Amino acid sequence: MALMRTTNAARPPAEPTPQPGFDELLSRLTETDRELRRRAAFALDAADPAAAVPALLARVGEETDPTVRDAVLTVLAGHDDLTVARSLVAHLTSEDAGLRTAVVGALSSMPGSVPHLLPALVVDPDPDVRILTAMLLADLEPPVAVAWLVEMILSDDHPNVVGTAIDSLQPYFGSEHIGLLEATRDRFRRDPFLRFVIDTALARLNGGGNR
Repeated sequence: MALMRTTNAARPPAEPTPQPGFDELLSRLTETDRELRRRAAFALDAADPAAAVPALLARVGEETDPTVRDAVLTVLAGHDDLTVARSLVAHLTSEDAGLRTAVVGALSSMPGSVPHLLPALVVDPDPDVRILTAMLLADLEPPVAVAWLVEMILSDDHPNVVGTAIDSLQPYFGSEHIGLLEATRDRFRRDPFLRFVIDTALARLNGGGNR
C-alpha cells in the first residue's frame, strides 16, 4: 500500500498580544506586585512621556519599594527639566532617608536643570538640605561642583555642612585650596572633628598626595 505524504498546512499568524493602554499602565503603578509597578514606570514613559511625568512625580513620595522607586526616578531624571528637578528637590526634606538619598542620586544625573537650582539650595534654611546639596555637588561636573563647594566652605556656618562640602571637594583638591582650608580651620577652631578633617586634607595637600 502506498504511503500518503502529509503536507504542512500554512498556519495563520498568531494574534499579536494586545498592549495595555495608558490608563491600564497607570493603574499598575499601585499594584501589589512590585515588578509590575517597576515595568509600568518605564512603559508609561514609552507610551506617553508628557502624561507620564506628572503621574510618576506624584508616585515618588508614595512608592516604598526601592527598586520601583529607582525605576520611577530613572525615568524622571531622563527628562532633566526644571519642572522635574524642582519637584524632586521638594523630597530632600522627607523623613524617609532612603528617599532623600535616592532623590540626590537622580538629581546628580540631571546636569541640565540642577545647576539652576543650586543658588537656592546652598543657602536653604535647613542644614540637612545643604548637606544633601554638598553630597549632590560631588557628582556634578567639576566646574560647577568646585565653585559651589568652595562657596559653601567659605560661607556656611554649620560644621556638618562644611565638613560634607570639604569631603565632596577632596577629589579636586589642589594647592589653591590650602588657604581656604586653613581659614576654615581657624573659623571652626572649637570643632575638633572638623579640625581633624581639615588637618588630614592639608597633610595630603602639603605632602603632594592630593589624588
